[in-house]
Amino acid sequence: MKKNFLLIIFLLFTIVVAAQINGFKTSGSKTILTKLNTEWTFQPFGNYIIKTTIKNRHEKNGEQISNAVVLKPSLAKPVVTGADIKTVAYGKTITLNVSSAKVEYINNGTKVTATGAYLNNQYKGVTFLIADSTEQFYGAGERALPQNRRGRKLVLYNNPWYGYEYGADNLNYSVPFIMSSKGYAIFFDNPSKGYFDIGLSNPNALEAAFVSGELTYYIVFGKNADEILQHYQQLVGTQPIPPRWAMGNFISRFGYRSQAQADSVIQKMKEEQFPADGIILDLFWFGDSIQRTLGNLDWVNKTKWPNPKKMIADWRKQNLKTVIITEPFILKNTRTYNESLKYHAVDSLGNPYTLTDFYFGYGGIVDVFRKDAQEWFKKVYRTQTANGVSGWWTDLGEPEKHPSNLYHNLKDLGFKRLFKADEVHNIFGHYWNKMLFDYYTKEHPNTRLFHLNRSGYAGSPRYSIFPWTGDISRSWNGLKAQLPVILGMNLSGIPYTHSDAGGFTTAYSKDAELYTRWLELSTFTPIFRPHADALGDLNPPGSLDVPSEPALWDEPTKSIARNLIQLRYNLTPYNYTLAYQQAKYGKLLVRPMFYESFADSNLLKADEQFMWGDNILVAPVIKQGAVTKDIYFPKGKWWDFVRNKYYEGGQWITDSAAINEIPFFMKEGGFVPMVSGFNTMDKYNTSDLIIHYFPSAEKTYYEMYDDDGLTNKPLEKKQFELLQMSGQDKGGKVKLEIKSNGGKFKGRPNKREVQIYILDINTKPAIIKVNGKTIPIINEEMDWFRKWKPGAAIYIFEKKGVLILLEFTDKPLQIEMSK
Repeated sequence: MKKNFLLIIFLLFTIVVAAQINGFKTSGSKTILTKLNTEWTFQPFGNYIIKTTIKNRHEKNGEQISNAVVLKPSLAKPVVTGADIKTVAYGKTITLNVSSAKVEYINNGTKVTATGAYLNNQYKGVTFLIADSTEQFYGAGERALPQNRRGRKLVLYNNPWYGYEYGADNLNYSVPFIMSSKGYAIFFDNPSKGYFDIGLSNPNALEAAFVSGELTYYIVFGKNADEILQHYQQLVGTQPIPPRWAMGNFISRFGYRSQAQADSVIQKMKEEQFPADGIILDLFWFGDSIQRTLGNLDWVNKTKWPNPKKMIADWRKQNLKTVIITEPFILKNTRTYNESLKYHAVDSLGNPYTLTDFYFGYGGIVDVFRKDAQEWFKKVYRTQTANGVSGWWTDLGEPEKHPSNLYHNLKDLGFKRLFKADEVHNIFGHYWNKMLFDYYTKEHPNTRLFHLNRSGYAGSPRYSIFPWTGDISRSWNGLKAQLPVILGMNLSGIPYTHSDAGGFTTAYSKDAELYTRWLELSTFTPIFRPHADALGDLNPPGSLDVPSEPALWDEPTKSIARNLIQLRYNLTPYNYTLAYQQAKYGKLLVRPMFYESFADSNLLKADEQFMWGDNILVAPVIKQGAVTKDIYFPKGKWWDFVRNKYYEGGQWITDSAAINEIPFFMKEGGFVPMVSGFNTMDKYNTSDLIIHYFPSAEKTYYEMYDDDGLTNKPLEKKQFELLQMSGQDKGGKVKLEIKSNGGKFKGRPNKREVQIYILDINTKPAIIKVNGKTIPIINEEMDWFRKWKPGAAIYIFEKKGVLILLEFTDKPLQIEMSK
């Protein structure tokens, strides 16, 4: 009888779109449709986004607790026509066709069809029609799965997974955002526990369902992944430009157990001439053991950490910024447990909830939704920031242990009832992110926040988060998992995702090849942070103490790692410009090959390579023992940085890839600026600049971003400069222009010495003119280094390129070279 009753309830509220329309009205820019017990409200957000909220009069707990959306709705009023089928037009861009059977959302020929909504005793959800057998779906957050999610049911529940490998289907950071290869995405703004069923139960249907909260979704249109994600990030916000030091190399492990140990590693890194900009301290800064110390939140062992403030200041003199870890769990018998109790999440009776099956020990979790709990927690950040800490690492923020019978108090968000853990689970980390960001905004308004974290929600990037991919297995299947996870997160609008370079978990063998290949991949990710379990006498029996720091490896691994890190530093002008492009436009740093086009099926298949920004294609080696790599090149030519030759696009090739090589290529028409000769971001400047240009018959453009690396909100304050470049190879005559937008910032070079490296030049040019004046071309075999001065060029036969050395001030440079 109970089963039949539930079936009746399910059928009563299922497919309400198919019910007869018994109400249709407009209110401002909203269109409101009523069917049976359900009300559908539609509202546009600009020309490419439309919001739908579905409310059923029988549902409970339909509150909207998310603050993910920051874009304001459009004011344009809809134009409604039709009788049985209502056509709702919002300007010339978005149209709705509403009938008793379905709702169609249409934009520039792209159609998304909602076929039903339902409410039962477990979930509230909505279903959509999958267009055809070729439609693919991407995103949904952190999953070590193939990029195409079709044919899977994906749980939406932030989930820690220690030692995961390729195939792990639900990790630390789920995002209720799914993108289609047909030119649209759907963002379900609901942070409660839920799922996506993407053609598994019904091959023709996409279903999204949630246990609680408001059933709201946004259809986001765009001609390609680039446009879709730019529009989506207009909706939820982009990530601010990070402190430039965050894009350098970090010294990090689990974990440094004393200042003496950390100092010895720093010294070794210096002796071996490794660039570095930060040091990260794991949980041993507040205790001597892994368990039963969460909640000390202070330097407990004065023998191992005798003077933290002086230690941090001394490291800062060595250009190292200190980052320390915190967790939201406060355990019994730690220093802050008693005083924190009144700020803990509670049980059904309102008493502080005690976790009794948590790996780290008995205790509770801070209720970060409460203002008073936030203020208590901020005292920790305030105290350690005063000690000189430059950045923060928040761990276990899924939360790692979050029983369904635990409750949170959201009164400060305007809600009177207590919320079960499953209702708020996926947004707990987001509000923790917000708390830390708000603290910096208020008390350190001139400081850019560096916040290494593990979990969040849609929109968390606007709080300056740098998520890592969790506690990955130190294995080849662990490495294989990283590119799918990083790309999946980027395709979900989380742009600074990166991994523990080299792998994290306890090692039972020392695999130099694995370590090297992992660092090669990580060189072209937003954050470069080798980090691993190396606990000494705390390691499990039979395991090895394999270091994460490259200076502690043997040759040739050490030298290969040094070269990779130096390459990363050399690429800083290019990498830092990617940060600007994300903040300004919502562009990704790590991009799938199909980022600009879904049309080429080979781009959808080329899932073991990626674009690093607009102009660099990276093809990391992720298979053990491999010395070759299969690579697909999109349309156009691609310059091989390793071998100084180009490949024609539109084909697969097999390239050699020795252990000291990572295949990476420059796009035809692309510009790649570099700077060399520095080993810390504190000494970075662009007064000596190298600009690589690969000529194209099509005129191309590029902007290089520069600022002081520290000033907060540089775009709003207009404290930055753009170097604007354009180039074209027109009938054998290469023309380039470099100019400044005139922007100013502290430390801006008044004069730059610029080396312009024009690639793919097979013979010595006939003539080169700069601003109309002919300059000398020095032969390579001559004593060119001594004679090469600003206003001269050199042809390098072996590298098939021309180097032009020029002085650049505020006056534009116009270069014309005849082959």
